[in-house]
Amino acid sequence: MIEIDDAGSGSLIGGTGIGIIRKETEEYIFKVIPIEFFQPPHFSQKAYQTYVIDIVEETFKKLAVSKNEPIYVCRGYIFDALRKWLTLHNYNWESTKIVGLLQNKVESSFDDYVINLGLPKNFIKHARYAFGFHRLFKWVMADKDNRAHLCKTGWKSWNKWNNVSYQISESTACKEEFCLKCGQLIKTNDHIININYTTNKEWNVNLHRACYQLEIK
Repeated sequence: MIEIDDAGSGSLIGGTGIGIIRKETEEYIFKVIPIEFFQPPHFSQKAYQTYVIDIVEETFKKLAVSKNEPIYVCRGYIFDALRKWLTLHNYNWESTKIVGLLQNKVESSFDDYVINLGLPKNFIKHARYAFGFHRLFKWVMADKDNRAHLCKTGWKSWNKWNNVSYQISESTACKEEFCLKCGQLIKTNDHIININYTTNKEWNVNLHRACYQLEIK
């Protein structure tokens, strides 16, 4: 039995991960649809759906998937073209909700992927809604010039908020938190820089003073 699932399609940062597993043997393959497929001009052309087919076709060859082997595909939109391809090539498939082993594996693989892109572990590992747009946009705003290229800039939400105005101020940290520029701890009473802006609500990004100095050089 083959299961196919995705992770990161709702994440502003990075591409989208595709995970495929054969449940009986737990053979598992994880591939990423590159971020450029979610940026102009590819995003509007839905080129990411075609890339999914490439990933699945290559993986099926590696796993020697037969036309009779049951295949279960996540119901997400990212697999729309794949479902047509599976039918065209006479595979034994159906759409379903993927839970359990594959879901856990593909989400963990995507976490590792975005950590390698620069997202701090503490930023995504300890948040209930780690991949919400506005939470990730806050991380982007901490170093926008160097992080915008990691974003799904084909999204309407990106185009809506990308040029939001912001204000810079200075203050003293009233509690411990992590600097969204370097990912290291800001200690209570540290001298910090505040980046303030409003999207769906008021947001405040705090950086070490030294990190902001590095940013403006």
